[in-house]
Amino acid sequence: MPDTVKTGERWTNWSGNQTAKPAVIHEPSTPDALKDIVKTAPGPIRVVGAGHSFTPVAATDGTLLKLDRMGLVHSVDPTTKRAWVNAGARLKDLSPELEKHGLAFRNLGDINVQSLAGAISTATHGTGETLACLSAETTAFKVMTANGDLLTVSRDQDRDIFEACRVSLGAIGVLVEAEIQLVDAYRLHRTTWAEPLDELLSKAMKRWQTLRNYEFFYVPFSGYGISIAHEETDARATERADADDDDAVLGLKRARDYAPDDIASRRQFLERAFSNFEGEDVIGNSWQLLASERNVPFNEMEYHLPADAALGVLKEVIDYIERERPDVFFPIEVRKSAGDDIWLSPFNGEGRISIAVHAFAEDAYDFFFSDIEPIFRRAGGRPHWGKLHSLGHDELQALYPDFARFCEVRRRVDPKGRFMTPYIKSLFAPEAE
Repeated sequence: MPDTVKTGERWTNWSGNQTAKPAVIHEPSTPDALKDIVKTAPGPIRVVGAGHSFTPVAATDGTLLKLDRMGLVHSVDPTTKRAWVNAGARLKDLSPELEKHGLAFRNLGDINVQSLAGAISTATHGTGETLACLSAETTAFKVMTANGDLLTVSRDQDRDIFEACRVSLGAIGVLVEAEIQLVDAYRLHRTTWAEPLDELLSKAMKRWQTLRNYEFFYVPFSGYGISIAHEETDARATERADADDDDAVLGLKRARDYAPDDIASRRQFLERAFSNFEGEDVIGNSWQLLASERNVPFNEMEYHLPADAALGVLKEVIDYIERERPDVFFPIEVRKSAGDDIWLSPFNGEGRISIAVHAFAEDAYDFFFSDIEPIFRRAGGRPHWGKLHSLGHDELQALYPDFARFCEVRRRVDPKGRFMTPYIKSLFAPEAE
């Protein structure tokens, strides 16, 4: 299969808030082709999947790599339930392929259009008191370093490089393949419902403790939240209605646009709408229910907060938005994930509750930094690596006990900064700028 090479094309991420004009875009289909690119193409080299990061993590004026053409599932061990897969493949393509082998990801995030490598490298997560981020399910990598060497790393082989690769923002090398710990394919019973915010908050912690997957969305200016729960089941799949999430979000926008300054009327309209909310009750394959389609573009800031502080932080964020930001209509998403031991995982050391604030892609989001982020930071929050934040090297080093270890491995494996754009340098190597 011939490799694809493009020059002079502008790249834009999903929401449109990040753009770049790389010197060349390569789409290799073999490791040998990839090796030639890594060794000879103009730097900095960055890898991109669906472009669902809101930071400039993939932007470069050098070489942009897309690894979609390097296969899907390469091998499966049915005994250990582990599989070697193309790290550049999309989660939405890997899930049905793994299902053919009777296997599934233990958990997935809110969407599944990202590349596996992108999800791993930014500690993308779903929700569940006992369920860790996707990076925690990795057991080994084949990573191509700046000199073109293809290393196999794991807990038993080059462990320091393996640990650094588990969340790396692509700063260590190109993740070519990943070995993933999977589980037997399973079905879920999905239910959704609406309830007043005070009632929701009083029950949220218990629901995280008792439900396999639980999350909720608070709709600004409504007084209501929407809960989503998943429980494993052996029951047969049921028919599912077409998703209406996009229509619902656009409906919230229309309510905002119709009376942008009449908050009382807007609240009355939304309260009536949620009092008639029908919800969903459906059974289906795990990967088809855990992830949703998100086609209305937005920009997002998400912080991961200590569990004992998070719901108080949420109230503070809601109070600010409903006092100062009548332009906001996107729901606020709240999830919980288990802790892990990954060096740069925001969940390192403890389970955390994640709060995500969104703004329509055409609307201003400067208030994320001026007003929302300080609330998150005062509570000891850590930012999602792929979502908007203002933190640099010094602030991040204070949040992660193993930050210096990661930076030392990065310097050793890529001493000339082949994968280092100005943005990545600002995070991990400000002395190199």
